[in-house]
Amino acid sequence: MLVSTVVVVTIWFAIYIPESQKIHKDFQIYLEQEGKDQIADKVGGNLSQQFELRESLIQKVTSIDGDYVTISSIVSGINQDTEKEVFHSEQSYNVNAYSLAYKDMPGKQFWFKPGVQKQNYDFLHPLIFADAPLVYQGTDVIDGLDVYVFQSETHNVDISYTFPQYANTKILSNTNSTFWIEPITGDLVKFEKSWKDYQVQDNKPIAVNENGWKATTDYSIFILSQTAKSQIDNYNYNSKIMPILLASLTVGINLILIFRDKLKKSNETVLKTEKMTAIGNLSARMSHDLRNTLTVIKSEVSLLSLQGSKGEDLDNRVQRLMRAIDKMDYQIGGVLDFVRERPLKITRFSSNMLIQHALENITVPDDIKIVTPEQDVSMSGDFVKLEIVLSNIIINAIQAIENSGKITISVEDKPDTFVISVSDSGPGIPGKYMDKIFEPLFTTKQRGTGLGLASCNIIVKSHGGKILVQNNPTTFTIVLPKTKS
Repeated sequence: MLVSTVVVVTIWFAIYIPESQKIHKDFQIYLEQEGKDQIADKVGGNLSQQFELRESLIQKVTSIDGDYVTISSIVSGINQDTEKEVFHSEQSYNVNAYSLAYKDMPGKQFWFKPGVQKQNYDFLHPLIFADAPLVYQGTDVIDGLDVYVFQSETHNVDISYTFPQYANTKILSNTNSTFWIEPITGDLVKFEKSWKDYQVQDNKPIAVNENGWKATTDYSIFILSQTAKSQIDNYNYNSKIMPILLASLTVGINLILIFRDKLKKSNETVLKTEKMTAIGNLSARMSHDLRNTLTVIKSEVSLLSLQGSKGEDLDNRVQRLMRAIDKMDYQIGGVLDFVRERPLKITRFSSNMLIQHALENITVPDDIKIVTPEQDVSMSGDFVKLEIVLSNIIINAIQAIENSGKITISVEDKPDTFVISVSDSGPGIPGKYMDKIFEPLFTTKQRGTGLGLASCNIIVKSHGGKILVQNNPTTFTIVLPKTKS
């Protein structure tokens, strides 16, 4: 129960949680910012009058390649007075969807992952446009959320590509950026940035190209904070509530399986009890049947005693008498061998003697050949009971062959055990019966009691051994320990 519970919870954290936190194909961020800006109207020109700046950031997944996603990032700045675009940047980032690390720079992250710590981060953040560390500043509260504040500064970063109108002029930028990050989810809640750009020719600044600042609008802060709150609920559910539910469900299923197993064993015990009761009833019925058989025997013996002559009629009566005796002996032996519990009488004997005595009490048809082992092994055990076991198995083999065939008996003297095997050339035991043949009262024979192999199993177990069966060919194997445990 403990192992299965740990496995289920581990799979949840190892597979589902990372899958739920990765960048999916529907990933998209829209961020609005407002501020003030001044821009030179030409190379070497003066800064314009300060104007209202409205800027937007749009990031979304454009393609997926295995564990990597391509994210498009577009930043556009508009002069709200003239409604003209004054700044435009388009970038593409190839990022691992799980680790958020860049494909071409595995040591740099694109964005914050859940579980942000109060420490510095060496990111290449897309809102900075440069490789600059994010330095932890402290905590703050934004729209009811506890957030961590990080700051980053850049110096002399080449952003000439954002001003294509200034050909042959390099634009270098100095910036100061501040991030407000919700630590549980790693979501951005607020962002501010100030910058001062310079026009450079021949490695010398010739003019200030731009001077401004921007901050996330209240509307964007509201949307971002609400999204973060929703993500926190999902995160807590997935990382705290769901594991408890899964663990409880796994424990519940295990308990059901345990109770089911106990109920099955209880039912088996009841069934065995019912079988033993049936054996008692069978014994009572057999008493009645045996009286009838004995009546026949007594009648035939009486007639024999009155007739002194011999002939065909006498032979038939003798044969009828023998059949009745055999039937009675078989029924009595089957029941008594199973019901009686007598202490073992352990003696030393040879395996050849055991096999010889077992065969003496069995009528073997002429068309069935029995091969006995040449090796004679000195064994120990209850000779009489083991003879009963071997006789039962050989009789079953004879009955299984039906017509002509061969039975092979072998004996092995192993370091710790004696092994007796009986194989026959019969058709084999149907697979559906293999697990039932040693159960009391189970038989496929019309005239069988179902106690023969059950008795064999009990006798072998009383010796501390075991009896095994397999097909192709059908082989019963008796394994007896040299020292009874």
